[in-house]
Amino acid sequence: MLKLVLLGIISGFIGLKNYMFLLCTALKSVVIVFHPQESCKEEDECSAALCYEKSKTAECPVFSNAFHPEIIEFHAASCGLRTSDDDGHESSDPISTFQSSEDILNWIGYQVDETNTFSICVSRTDLYNRGMQQWQRQKKTSPKCRLKVTFFAEAGIDTGALTKEFLTEMLVEIEKRLFVEGPDKKGKNPIYCLNSLDCNYFRTAGEVMAASLAQGGPCPNFLREWCFKYLCSGDSDSIQVSASDVTDLELSQLIVKAPDRIFNLSGSRYTGIVSVDKRDSIIRAVILHSTMRLIPMLDQLRKGLQLYELPKIMKTHQDLCQPLFVTGEDNKVDAVFILENSRPVFSEIGSAKHRMETNIMNFFQDSLQEIEDSEQDGPSNNNIAPESLTVGRIMQWLTGQGHKPLLPSEKKDFVINVKFHHDCDTQHTVCFPIVSTCSRTITFPSAHLKTFSEFKNIMTLAICHGQTFDRV
Repeated sequence: MLKLVLLGIISGFIGLKNYMFLLCTALKSVVIVFHPQESCKEEDECSAALCYEKSKTAECPVFSNAFHPEIIEFHAASCGLRTSDDDGHESSDPISTFQSSEDILNWIGYQVDETNTFSICVSRTDLYNRGMQQWQRQKKTSPKCRLKVTFFAEAGIDTGALTKEFLTEMLVEIEKRLFVEGPDKKGKNPIYCLNSLDCNYFRTAGEVMAASLAQGGPCPNFLREWCFKYLCSGDSDSIQVSASDVTDLELSQLIVKAPDRIFNLSGSRYTGIVSVDKRDSIIRAVILHSTMRLIPMLDQLRKGLQLYELPKIMKTHQDLCQPLFVTGEDNKVDAVFILENSRPVFSEIGSAKHRMETNIMNFFQDSLQEIEDSEQDGPSNNNIAPESLTVGRIMQWLTGQGHKPLLPSEKKDFVINVKFHHDCDTQHTVCFPIVSTCSRTITFPSAHLKTFSEFKNIMTLAICHGQTFDRV
């Protein structure tokens, strides 16, 4: 088949007998230089015009055979690979073959260096500042290595759950401290903070985002679309911004006032003639000033994302990467997701234990739905749950992550095991559920959860005050 393909490619360049002879010798890893001006009617006549130059061979990476530089071009057309220096990349590059966001996450996950660990030891108090400092201070290994997290004064051993909890908490704080949302709720811009820029916090934030995508953490999908497009290209000339992309409160007020009256433009960097006729130019100047001054922050963030060659992937597959970084489809954990993935271990059907276990699962469902409704309706006087208690936080308490699993391998095996403990000594006042985050298992003390009121009170106390890993 190879001979037939090559025959069709090079038949227009040399005679049939000549290129057949070249092909046979090339497959023997011998370099042949052919002089077309000499007659080749007889094989013994053309042998005098052949010389062997092994130093000038070009090897095909598919067939592992050496070819003459003039022949490898034609061979490459048939086997799908080009080794020419003029070609910027090989079509076999796996980055060019991605078909979905899951393919990208899989590939990034395979880039994690499993031979070393990137160790972080922090306390839960002031996690953002301490986490940033310890991340930057770790010089022995790269954050491309497998992340290993230890929380002070906790007995938990990181087998993946502590890493996910650390990444979840860090991304929440990064979003809160380094980004600001506009009134349209369509994503966030970086905060214009030169102190954070000077401390390289945006670069560290980019590394945390990349590590989160690669090691099972949540997606940093809170950016505005123009920020994402700049991270893809790195070219400020190609991005388009509008008044809705201005998230700075002071500058957004300037835009609102512009149509009505002339105002102080000292903060907008507008240097043209100030008049009502120049309203559109003034507004455009405010928009550009508000967004373009954030380019240094985005540049630093982009450097952090280079940890797993993410800018290259984002540039090639912008549509596939956008859901990972841009606010879009609501993919938050809800009560249905937790209950669908719960696997309770029930006692024999018809027994008293089974009835008690069924009641506890009903209490669990009602509690999750009540908290979910309070999230949508906002806090009210009838809501006894703390404001910070959300369905996502319950998910994080159970599994270490407050988001739906992203990696295909995790989606397949994601299960929350539910067990029931019936041999609890009822002489004590209260007994709390036991959670094993690494195995995603919760054990309910059935003797203390006989009513919905008891269930809510015990669960609220356990979730709000039982975040630490105190058992091994």
